[in-house]
Amino acid sequence: MAESLKGACLCGGVEYEVTDPQALGYCHCTRCQRWTGESLAGVVVAADNFQFTSGEDQVSTYESEFAPRNFCSNCGSALYDDLGDNYFVAAGLMRELDMDPSFHLQVAFKAPWHTIGDDVPQFAENPPD
Repeated sequence: MAESLKGACLCGGVEYEVTDPQALGYCHCTRCQRWTGESLAGVVVAADNFQFTSGEDQVSTYESEFAPRNFCSNCGSALYDDLGDNYFVAAGLMRELDMDPSFHLQVAFKAPWHTIGDDVPQFAENPPD
């Protein structure tokens, strides 16, 4: 059976489920810093493997220059970035998540006060195809 994870925003109004998460990683781009206050820990999941279980009507989208960013319109929780075929789903919203991080993206743009304290691969921008 495929691994399934449930997530919910801060107020609990938006709930979702993901199946077959591909990887856990961090994005350190300036957009994620402005959206979350630091880097964004996220789970890569195929868009087809993400489904709302309640509160989809509370989801709002900010159309950024890189990818649409979806959030709860009630509490403001960052939910996911829509990357087309994949979503980058905020890891902190999934309480049962038990994956080790496997990458750091956009490290060239990380906040100068942020120290990365693990030994997983770091990419100045994005990993090679």
